[in-house]
Amino acid sequence: MLDTTQRFHRPALARIAAAAVLFGGISLASGCKMPFHLHREAKVAAPPKPVAPQQTAMLPLDLTKVQPNEAGMVPILEYHDLVASSKVSGYQYPAASFRQDMEWLYAHNYRPISLSEYVQGRIDCPAGMSPVILTFDDALKGQFYYTPDGKIDPNCAVGILDDMHARHPDWPQKGTFFVLTNGDPKLPPAFYQAQYAQGKMDYLVKEGYEIGNHTIHHLAGIRHWPDTKVEAEFAGAVKNIQAMLPNYDVNTLALPFGVYPKNQKLVISGESDGMKYHNLCALLAGAAPVRSPMDKDFNPYRMQRIIPGTEKFAMKYWLDWLEKNKSEKFVSDGDPNTFTVNTISSGKLDPAKIAKNHFHLRTYNGTTVASSK
Repeated sequence: MLDTTQRFHRPALARIAAAAVLFGGISLASGCKMPFHLHREAKVAAPPKPVAPQQTAMLPLDLTKVQPNEAGMVPILEYHDLVASSKVSGYQYPAASFRQDMEWLYAHNYRPISLSEYVQGRIDCPAGMSPVILTFDDALKGQFYYTPDGKIDPNCAVGILDDMHARHPDWPQKGTFFVLTNGDPKLPPAFYQAQYAQGKMDYLVKEGYEIGNHTIHHLAGIRHWPDTKVEAEFAGAVKNIQAMLPNYDVNTLALPFGVYPKNQKLVISGESDGMKYHNLCALLAGAAPVRSPMDKDFNPYRMQRIIPGTEKFAMKYWLDWLEKNKSEKFVSDGDPNTFTVNTISSGKLDPAKIAKNHFHLRTYNGTTVASSK
């Protein structure tokens, strides 16, 4: 029997330290494309004429009640397997602790948003709330599991998130599952129940979650591969996902172990055996919050994540840091088409990028709007 631990587990502190170095020395750029959706085929008499994107009217905002900071930082949380044990071991995390994490986030005014919406700047989060992005790697048993009676295990990630939404209707069912499918016969089936794999994928999409690319074989050796093999790995994963979700737009990528191929442009797009792929973003393995998508230095292809735990640069460290440093925390204005920020922090944002994406920019001093356009 294959020992899969070498593929899925590695010392957390080593990864955190390496990513922390990366956080301080990234060469950053920007760029994003089309939004997340599940494409549906439709017959049309003729293709419609291209229509230039139009700017949506800015929503009103009461600055006496909400002080937005849309130049702030957002945590992307990275989870793997959830287990019944009360101890953190490798990438196994207690289900009870995950439930506590979600309740803590809710109590501290975080609300989940989708990854693809975030990288495109359309942050659909209520006014005064802070976005958080939930991600799950490897399609493991503790993420989505059916009990023998055919019900979702209440202690798997999906069961806990469904319960959160049922008890807190303002907690959206959003997150991204970076899956390993059946492309490598040596690896377990998606979510460890082959007979339910396709049904689980369909359930996730219908409920509002996203499915992302995590390659076929989950190997760190990709850094040494020739371009053709890298493209086959990325495109093949898209093909395997679309075999379960026909026409699904797979446009987000989590690099196994945070390792890039030699030709980093292939992270953005490529083609193999007739299958094209294009990613809106690429996620690393740690270990800090990400910048606002309209920040001058935001790079969607080098987005860091935060693993759960109490170590330095793990989840507790960063969430506590954001609570203590309120000026660094992203706070939404409730308008997905407007970026609102106080004049002190406005220099972090890129007005040209905001205009190019047909968003509004609003700045304020205290309770008075300083400018809006």
